[in-house]
Amino acid sequence: MATSKKDAFYRYHAARLRLPEDKLRPIYDDELDGKKKPDDPFEVPDKMDVFFKYSYGGQSRFFREIFHHERLLGAKCPACGKVYCPPRSVCPRCYEKTEWVNLPGTGKVVAFTIQHYSTSAFVKKVPFLVAYVQLDGADFLMMANIEMDDVTKAKPGMPVKVAYRPEKSGSITDIYFEPLAD
Repeated sequence: MATSKKDAFYRYHAARLRLPEDKLRPIYDDELDGKKKPDDPFEVPDKMDVFFKYSYGGQSRFFREIFHHERLLGAKCPACGKVYCPPRSVCPRCYEKTEWVNLPGTGKVVAFTIQHYSTSAFVKKVPFLVAYVQLDGADFLMMANIEMDDVTKAKPGMPVKVAYRPEKSGSITDIYFEPLAD
């Protein structure tokens, strides 16, 4: 294919897809240089925006309670008594269906790291902590964000309480933790 025709192809698709031309060239040069057989599929660039919805399945009530009622739930195994948060619909130890239990939303930091940068649209305050929290009433650690004014005061064993974002998206980041006064 003549260079001007190839250049026009790349200019057109780069502008339409909002991509740099140099990203398209290595992918489509073979197509445009006639190296493909006439009956091979003719491939051109395109973009697909997909809207879909998905289900939290057996954890749906956990997210609904956060979203609608600002309440934190765990899942308790009726056989062994272990309480999971985040919840599990079936106990991985006993294979029994779990039952919903209310959790007070308090706990203690077991371990953490300080995040000074974030690419997440869900994080509202930087720096913040990513921590393992031992929730009161639960048997397992929950990884969660902790937001506080002075992250240098964070320490293992620090008491925390759940906080709820005023604008919720239906995701786990609708909750975060804040330090409780000692």
